[in-house]
Amino acid sequence: MVDKLKLQAGARALRAQLQLNGEPIPPVLCPRGGKAVLEAYDKNGRQSNDKNKKRIAKFGITTTRGPPAPQIDETIEDIYGIASPMNGGPSAGVAAIIYMYVEPEYRKLGIGELALEAIAAIQTVQGCDFTVLVADDDGSNKLIEWYERCGFKVAPKLQDIFGSPGGKFGITMIRPTQVRSDIFARCQIKW
Repeated sequence: MVDKLKLQAGARALRAQLQLNGEPIPPVLCPRGGKAVLEAYDKNGRQSNDKNKKRIAKFGITTTRGPPAPQIDETIEDIYGIASPMNGGPSAGVAAIIYMYVEPEYRKLGIGELALEAIAAIQTVQGCDFTVLVADDDGSNKLIEWYERCGFKVAPKLQDIFGSPGGKFGITMIRPTQVRSDIFARCQIKW
């Protein structure tokens, strides 16, 4: 919780400084349309400005709180025991992972886990409390299990509102936006 507050305070300070100096605010902090795309590259020993670097992963996310919905509040109360507005609690801010893709030869190297941390950091700065996604693993269950190891929980009440009625397009999952305090020391995020 303290780390989340520090990130939010840092983002606010950065925005204020940029506004005072008349400089543009970086799109990842205030993206137009509330969406952002993160990409990972393999520089293969090249300089970071080399145009021949290979994109090895791409992640699409929302960066703003989605509208409140009773199904979201009920799910959070059911899974995490956090009171919903109906029972005296605040409505949770929820953002989404739209897609995650890592090239097959780069899987099992921790890129997806690091991306989840970077996404959580961005969504935390934007005031989002939970991240939702629809995991489609073609019935193998491997992707669902991977997300579960990363802290996500299956959220059946969210299937319909996130566009996957009856699991037709995958399984809807949710987790709190957890951020480790050393994320920016371990991950270089350029914006």
